[in-house]
Amino acid sequence: MRSERRPLSAETSEFARARVSAELDLRVQQEHAARTVAGHAHDVDDLRGLLDMLGLEAGARV
Repeated sequence: MRSERRPLSAETSEFARARVSAELDLRVQQEHAARTVAGHAHDVDDLRGLLDMLGLEAGARV
């Protein structure tokens, strides 16, 4: 059976826009969190450890 592509409904496209918006917001929050951690880290090893514990990446860009 072959799947057909159907045009997006208004609900589907609204959901897609909301999902993209949420992903962008998450990236911004993660960047702010990484900067805050960097400002409080004692050294590079401390920074790496803290970022790793929090599941953040250093230098992530939005």
